[in-house]
Amino acid sequence: MKKPQSEKLLHEIFEDAQAAKTQVERMDILREHDGFVLSTVLQLAFSKSIVLDFPSGPPPYKENDAPSGLEYSRLKNILSPIGNCVKGNGVAGFKKEKILIGILEAVHPDDAKLIIAAKDKCVTKLYSKITEKLMEKAYPKLLK
Repeated sequence: MKKPQSEKLLHEIFEDAQAAKTQVERMDILREHDGFVLSTVLQLAFSKSIVLDFPSGPPPYKENDAPSGLEYSRLKNILSPIGNCVKGNGVAGFKKEKILIGILEAVHPDDAKLIIAAKDKCVTKLYSKITEKLMEKAYPKLLK
């Protein structure tokens, strides 16, 4: 697998895949940037067995206003606690909300919107060419 030239933000990867002319190009772009963050967000977005314990829509959070590339945190450094936010795991609701809001406030606003869309299982509304069918083809084991 080829390593990306520079580390792209999550929404930039999705934008590149959305702009690709063919399904094969979209899969290649996603696979090129494969890693913990992309896999986690794709699982949140498309796996029926992973459901976060939040109502639909954005929680009350303050959008990060740092210039692009100078965000407070990269998703790879702060996304892992999202696993504590699944339904039925015994973690208190206020703690789950604190985790999600902390992640959303720390990242680029477009990455935050993408995480919210993944939580709500509606990434395809933001990126119409990033579909469950594409994920099943690109990552056959990821959603099972």
